Amino acid sequence: MMHPCDRSSEQRQRWECLLRTLSGSVLLLAMGCLLLPAGIHAQETEATPVRVNIEGVVLDEITGTPVAGAAVYLEDEDRGALTDVDGAFRIEGVPADSQTIVATQFGYWEVAAAVDVPEAGVNVEIELKPRPILLDGVTAVADNIDTMVRRLQTRRRSLPYQTRVFDQERLLRSAEPDVLEFLWRETSLGRRPCPLTVGMTMMGWQPSRGLGAWALPSQVSGALASHCIWRRGRIVSPRVYIDEIPAVSGLDALRNYPTTQIYALEVYSQGAEIRAYTYRFMQRMAEEPRALIALTLWP
Repeated sequence: MMHPCDRSSEQRQRWECLLRTLSGSVLLLAMGCLLLPAGIHAQETEATPVRVNIEGVVLDEITGTPVAGAAVYLEDEDRGALTDVDGAFRIEGVPADSQTIVATQFGYWEVAAAVDVPEAGVNVEIELKPRPILLDGVTAVADNIDTMVRRLQTRRRSLPYQTRVFDQERLLRSAEPDVLEFLWRETSLGRRPCPLTVGMTMMGWQPSRGLGAWALPSQVSGALASHCIWRRGRIVSPRVYIDEIPAVSGLDALRNYPTTQIYALEVYSQGAEIRAYTYRFMQRMAEEPRALIALTLWP
C-alpha cells in the first residue's frame, strides 16, 4: 500500500511537470509573437521592387537621325513618354527587372525589345525602320498627320458643345491600366452601372435612324454596355467610337485599350459622345488621310 506522503509527492511531481510544459509552450508562443512582425517586415521589404529610370534615344535606322515625337512605353507597365526634338526620352519609376520597351512613330515600323533594367538604371538606343510603303518619305507622313490633326480640331471647334481632349503625352504618362479607368480618373463623369432599361432603349426606338425609326443593336453604340454615366439627371450610355467605328459595347469597349495604344481621346458634351483614336488608325491616316464621320450629339 502507498503511503499518503508518497501519493502527495507523486501528485506534486505531476503538477510541476505540467507547469514546466505550459511554461515552455508560453515561452515558445511569446518568442513566435516577437519574431513574427520582424519576419513580415522583412518579407515586405524584400517584395518592394527597386524603381529606377530608363533613358534613351530613338533613331532612324537608315539615316541615324533622331526621331522626334515617337511614343516609347513599357509593355508591362502601360506607361511611357514621347521623344523630344533630339529623339531623347525618359521613363521614371521603372522596376529594376526585365522589361519590354515598345517604340512607335508614324512612318516607321513599330519595334519591341527586351531590356534588363539594373538598379543603377539604363540608357538604351532604339532604331526604327522606315515603312517602305511610304515612298514620299517622312515629309509626306508629317504633312498627312498634320492634315488629320487639323481635321480633328476643325470638327471639335465647329460644335457649340463642351469638349475635352487628352493627347498622346497625357495618355502615355498615365498609370491607369486602360482607357476606361483613365476616363473615370481624369474627368468628372458620374460612373453608374447601366440599368436594363438603358439597354432596351438603346436597342429600341431611334428617331434619327432608319429601319422605320428602329435600330438594330449592332448599329447602336452602347446597346450592350454595362457602364453608364449620370448626365443631367438621368443614367445614359454614351456613344463611343473607336477609330471612327461605333462600339456596340459602349464604354465597356474602352477596357480593351491600354492608354499606351491611344493617340487621342475626345469627350464631347459632358460625356454624350466619346471618341478614341489608336496609333494604328493614325498610321493609316499618315499613309492616306480620310474624311471624318460627323458627330451625333444631343444637348
